[in-house]
Amino acid sequence: MLTAWLLLQSLFLTCCPTKSIPRANAAGIAAWDTQSGIPSNLTSAIKKFTVIPSSASTGIDWPLEAPAPVASANSSDTFLTGNDRKISCGQQYGRNLNIASCLQVYRAMSRSPDPKTFGERGTGTYDAPLPFRYLSHDGLCALDVSHLAGLEFDTIAPSDLKEAAESLIVICVFGKPNIGGVATGLGVNKGILLRIVPYRPSVYCGPPGTAPPWITCRQVLDNIPANNEPQIWGPSDWENTTVGIPWARTSDARRCAMVVDGIAPPPVSDSTDWYKIWAAANAVDYMCTQLGKTGLALGLGK
Repeated sequence: MLTAWLLLQSLFLTCCPTKSIPRANAAGIAAWDTQSGIPSNLTSAIKKFTVIPSSASTGIDWPLEAPAPVASANSSDTFLTGNDRKISCGQQYGRNLNIASCLQVYRAMSRSPDPKTFGERGTGTYDAPLPFRYLSHDGLCALDVSHLAGLEFDTIAPSDLKEAAESLIVICVFGKPNIGGVATGLGVNKGILLRIVPYRPSVYCGPPGTAPPWITCRQVLDNIPANNEPQIWGPSDWENTTVGIPWARTSDARRCAMVVDGIAPPPVSDSTDWYKIWAAANAVDYMCTQLGKTGLALGLGK
């Protein structure tokens, strides 16, 4: 198993000040809750959409190479369209989403009308490298921003992303069952996608006041890979290892460190992809670092 200050199953992952690395027995899950229920002002965005029937759509399982959903006529899934924007709800995006968690992450999103650039990480300098995740502080509801294959970057205002999130929550999460969904056709070039999906974190936070400055950890998160190519994590001198552990990255100012390591007695070898590492790192960030705590993620690897 791996840990990553976030922890993988045989791996773990951790995020912390560079001089203070928490151990795997760190305790105290940060929790955040809001009142559920449909706010009266949370239905304005969907009035801009028209409901049309659809059939089984192409599933969007991998955010970096996501095909646009295809509408046809025989399905229980719902598509909403307006100004080339589409929303599809489906159990392939997860079910039993926590309504209070999704409302909390929605309320935390920026309403800024100023356009921002969203682009594939590693291909240039953008306001937000993709994939980009908004996560509730209990880690149970995620809003993932990604792009269509073949389109390297696009521009969108945070207020437009928040409007799409509002529609996803009202149409998909407030449905029965509470299922996830995807909004497509967003951005200047219609290449941005926003998914709402459940997440099941295994995160432990340190005591308050132990975290490095949040922005320094964000720098680390924005610069790690997030693709779904399987990797073998293990000793650097093992033949099949593709990523040597312990693996570590620090911010430019060396205020924040992210470490992936094994939690079993060494030597440890395990497999997982960078996307799962990235998702676990985001969970530590939202559940711990943003609340002033160091953090540890467990349960990664096979």
